[in-house]
Amino acid sequence: MKRLTILIAIIVIGLNNNCDATNSELSQEPLNILFIGSSYFNTDCLPKLFNNLADSSNKEVYIDQYVISGLYLYDHAHSIIAEAKINEKDWDYVVLQGVGSVTAYPEYYTAHPVFSALATLQNKISSNCKTTKLVFCLPWAFEDGMTWMAGWTDLYYDMQIKMYNNSLQYSNNLGLIIAPVGWAWYQVLEEKNYPLHYLHSRDWNHPSIKGSFLMACVIYSTIFQESSIDIPYFGGLQNEETDYFQEIASNIVLNDLNLWNITNTIIDLTELSVNNSFYLYQNYPNPVYSEAQINYETKKAGFLEISLYDNFGNKYANLVNEYKLPGNYSVRFDGSSIPSGIYYYSLRKDSEYITRKMILANSTLRS
Repeated sequence: MKRLTILIAIIVIGLNNNCDATNSELSQEPLNILFIGSSYFNTDCLPKLFNNLADSSNKEVYIDQYVISGLYLYDHAHSIIAEAKINEKDWDYVVLQGVGSVTAYPEYYTAHPVFSALATLQNKISSNCKTTKLVFCLPWAFEDGMTWMAGWTDLYYDMQIKMYNNSLQYSNNLGLIIAPVGWAWYQVLEEKNYPLHYLHSRDWNHPSIKGSFLMACVIYSTIFQESSIDIPYFGGLQNEETDYFQEIASNIVLNDLNLWNITNTIIDLTELSVNNSFYLYQNYPNPVYSEAQINYETKKAGFLEISLYDNFGNKYANLVNEYKLPGNYSVRFDGSSIPSGIYYYSLRKDSEYITRKMILANSTLRS
C-alpha cells in the first residue's frame, strides 16, 4: 500500500501548476522543445533545469510544457488539451516522460499501455509537424523495485533491466529517440553502491534534486548530441557532484547514439512527400472482423518489413519481409485466429518507419 498511498497523495496535492519553465531570450530561430509528462517532470522543475543548462551553454531554446501530476502517457495521448498544446507550434522536439511501473510490466498494468500511447502521440505530433523528433525518456526503477507489492520479488536491478529492454523495443518498433535517463541512473547507483535516497527522493520513487539534474543532463546530450561536461550550471548542487553527473550523462548518451536511435529519423506518418521513398496505407476494412488488406508502396527498391504488434509492443507476426522493386503492393491479413483488441502494424525500410493502428473485432475470439 505504500506506493499507492504516495501516488494518491501526489494526485491530491496537484503539483502541475507549481512549476513554469522559463524561456530564454528568443533569437530568430530558437530550438522549440515541448515537455509532456507528470510529477516526475514537475519535481525540481525539470524543464527549467534543462532550460538553464541550455542557457548556460549559449543554446537558444524556447521551452514549453504540458506537465500534469498523476497522468500517464496514455492519458496525454487521449487528451484534447495535450493535443492542442502539440498543435500550438512546429516543435523541433517533444520530450515524453515515461513511468517505471507501466514500462517495466505492461502485461500487468494494462490500464495505461505505453506502446499504444507512444504510437498515438507519434501520429498526433507528426500530423502537426512531420519534422518534429519524439524523445521518450527511459524511466528509472523504484528504489526498492517491486518488493512493496505483495508477492513480488523484483528488486531495483530487475525492474530497471525490464524497462531498458521494453524501451528499446518501443524505439525499434516505432523509430523513437530514447533519452536513456534510467540507464544513467543505474550506472550512478551501481558505482555508488546504491546509497539510500541518493537519486530517489524519500518516497522511493520520485527524483531527488540529484536525480533531476542527472535527468536534465541526459536530455541535454540526447537533444544536442554533445557533452554537458563543463557547462557552468550547478542546479544548487556541489561542483564535484554536477561534474560527475555531467560526465555520466554525456558518456551514456554519446558513446552509443545508434543504440538510443538518436541518429535516425522518424518519417511523416500522414502523407508521402518527395523526400520519403515509401508509404503505408490504413488497412481496409478497419475494424477487421476476419480478413483485411494492407496496401503499401515504395519509390525505390529495397528491403521492406511489415510487422504486426500487440497493444504492449510485442511483435505478433511478420506480414512482409523481403526485397521489393519500386511499385505498389498489398498484403492480405487473416485475423480470424487472433484475439480481438488494438494492434499496430509498422512498415520499416532501413532506419525509417511508418506505424498505423488496426482494430481487430473478431466476434469469435476475445482477448
